[in-house]
Amino acid sequence: MGKMAATGAVTSFRGLHARLSSYGKGWIFRGHADTGWPLIPRAGREPYTGHEKTLFDAWKRKAVEHLASNFTSDWDWLAIAQHHGLATRLLDWTTNPLNAAYFAVKEPRKGPAVIHAAKFEARFNSSAETWSKDPLECNSVVIFRPRGVVPRIVRQEGLFTVHNPPEKSLESLASERIGPAEEKIVILHQVVIAESYRRNLLAELDRYGINSASLFPDLDNLSCYLNWTIEHEKERAPDPELHQAIMNVLVGKQEFRHSTELQIRGVASEIVDAVQRTSSPHR
Repeated sequence: MGKMAATGAVTSFRGLHARLSSYGKGWIFRGHADTGWPLIPRAGREPYTGHEKTLFDAWKRKAVEHLASNFTSDWDWLAIAQHHGLATRLLDWTTNPLNAAYFAVKEPRKGPAVIHAAKFEARFNSSAETWSKDPLECNSVVIFRPRGVVPRIVRQEGLFTVHNPPEKSLESLASERIGPAEEKIVILHQVVIAESYRRNLLAELDRYGINSASLFPDLDNLSCYLNWTIEHEKERAPDPELHQAIMNVLVGKQEFRHSTELQIRGVASEIVDAVQRTSSPHR
C-alpha cells in the first residue's frame, strides 16, 4: 500500500535515533499504537462517515462560549475542533519524530507500535488553505500547517493532512502517480517499535522532556503527568551517578570518537536500564 518499513523493530533508544536520523527536512511523523491502523482521519471511519459537516457546523455554534477569540477562518475552527476531539477530516502529524514516538507508546497495549514518516513531493507541499478557503472542499489529501490557535499545536510542533473524501487513506495516495512522468505525491515509511521496548521508550522520552505535560499544556495533563511520575518512578529515574560514570567511559572510547553527545547519552541510558533491570527486585 505504498509503505516501506525498515528491517526489524526498534528495541533501544540508540536504534530509534539511528532510524530517525535518516529523515531530514520535509518529513512529517505520526505515531500509532497499533501497526494495523490505517492513516485515515476519524471523520472517515464509522460511525462518523457522512456526518462531518453537521458535526462541524454544530461545533462552531456551541464552541463560541468556550473560546476567547471569535475566529473567522474555517481552517482555524477546524484545527481547534480537531485538537478537542471532534471527528474531522484532519489527521494529526508533527515535525518532531520524538513527539510521534510518544503518541505511539503512551498507552499500554499488546503488540508493536509504529511511527509513520511521510514526505510530500515539493509541488504538493504548500499548505492547504492556499488551495481552498473552505476546508471541506479541499481536493485529495494535502498538508495543512495551522496557525498557533491553541497552545498544544505549538507544543506538539503539529500540522495535519486534510483528507477529501475523509475515507481516503494516505496509503492509497502513496500508491498513486500523476502526470506524464507518473510523479509520486507522497512517500511513506514506517519505523516499528518492538512490544518489549514500548514501556522503556516512554520513560526514556520523559528524560528528554517528551511527556503529557509538555505536549498538552493544561492542568488536567499536568496532573496526569505528575501521577505518572510516581506510578513509574523506578522506570523513569536512572541512577545519575551511574549514568555520568558510563558517559565518561564512553566519551574516552575510540569507537565513540565521532558520535554526538545525544548518541552517547542514548547508549549510556541503555546500559543503565540494563543494569537496573537485572539488579532491581521490583523489575
